[in-house]
Amino acid sequence: MLVGRRLRIGAAVTLAGAAAGVILPDRLRLDHRFPFVDIAAFRPHVSASALAAAALLATRPRSRPAAASLAAVALAGAGAVAGRAVRRPAPPAGPDDLTILSFNVLRGQADTGQLATLIAARAPDFVVLPEAGVDFRDKLMPQVEMLGYRSWVSTAVGTKDAQGVTLLAASTVGDVHVRSGSGMRVRHLEATGGVLGRRSLFAVHTTAPMGRRRADRWRRDLALVEQWCHGPVEPIVVGDFNATLDHAPLRAAVGTCRSAAAGTGKGLVGTYPASGARWRGIQIDHVFVPAAAATTGFEVIDIEGSDHRAVLARVRLPA
Repeated sequence: MLVGRRLRIGAAVTLAGAAAGVILPDRLRLDHRFPFVDIAAFRPHVSASALAAAALLATRPRSRPAAASLAAVALAGAGAVAGRAVRRPAPPAGPDDLTILSFNVLRGQADTGQLATLIAARAPDFVVLPEAGVDFRDKLMPQVEMLGYRSWVSTAVGTKDAQGVTLLAASTVGDVHVRSGSGMRVRHLEATGGVLGRRSLFAVHTTAPMGRRRADRWRRDLALVEQWCHGPVEPIVVGDFNATLDHAPLRAAVGTCRSAAAGTGKGLVGTYPASGARWRGIQIDHVFVPAAAATTGFEVIDIEGSDHRAVLARVRLPA
């Protein structure tokens, strides 16, 4: 009987260790490595599944030690994500708020008509479009130029849409200056001036960490974001990060900046893949803003033709 009890305890410890590797890879410093970097993105889903499995195991006396160990790990995982689903009172929208739209257009295949209609309806000050090169920009701009938008593309004519990032700025933002940078695998854009003042807005698309080499490149991309976010003036960083806030490298990169989704109750709404239910997806498209910025609106919006959903954030920047 003592041997059987020891075996059950040993099995429970083994199960807890395996569960921790899947649910808490960031705490074990594994989430920067493949395949843990991909598993980490699904912590909300895996935690919920593990809690259900623990409840099932608890129905049998012999498996209750395993149920307890699995539940402990699952609760730790749930605790790490629960705050993103909490909604807090938000200040009312004001005339000085900045509205930012981010939308990965899937190698330039997204529906430009729907995107233009959204831009016309919501009048974002800045629009960040990962996977949009010159070709996509040239299809979109005739539909929004009359609204006063200007555009910049991170890549040259002839480069595939998938390698580009496009930035639109409304006339209301003033005289912004935009330059293209090469610090990431996909070139990014940096806007300064106008309503931004000394603050920079970066439009980015980090590498998808699919495989060991790409995971290494993803970490190097995020290291550049870390340089920006730890500078003397907190920036705005927008785009497809191919990472959720369950990834320690992303949390380290953004530093004191915060997601515009924080406090809206929508921090777990999936932006990818757009083909499934929102609760099944992961939020890898972000608008990161200075810590003292206030979010006055946040939405996740479906647009046809892409595997991503768009993110629309309305924020009030600190002075």
